[in-house]
Amino acid sequence: MARTQHIDPDTTAGVWTVVTRTSTYLLDFDEMTLLRAPGVGGTESEEWAVSRLRRDSEDIPLLGVKSCRVGESAQFWVRAADDPDVRTWRITTPVVSIERIG
Repeated sequence: MARTQHIDPDTTAGVWTVVTRTSTYLLDFDEMTLLRAPGVGGTESEEWAVSRLRRDSEDIPLLGVKSCRVGESAQFWVRAADDPDVRTWRITTPVVSIERIG
């Protein structure tokens, strides 16, 4: 589909892949979910270690995108899947590519 340099914070539709230095994220704005696949995509540089996060490889509720731009760390606002009262930021390693896939 279409590669881009950023995802606008006002985005409300579509499915996107965001590849960072250490992981690939799948953002589904139609379902408002975020999935992180650690170690998928990114670079082979030893400068960046892959960390494990709670709910890796699971859909978690996506509340919004503060920033997501190639060359910078993305910031995703999410809700804990197991506790609707808990909200937190997912801040990534630098973004390598962004593509709308649906």
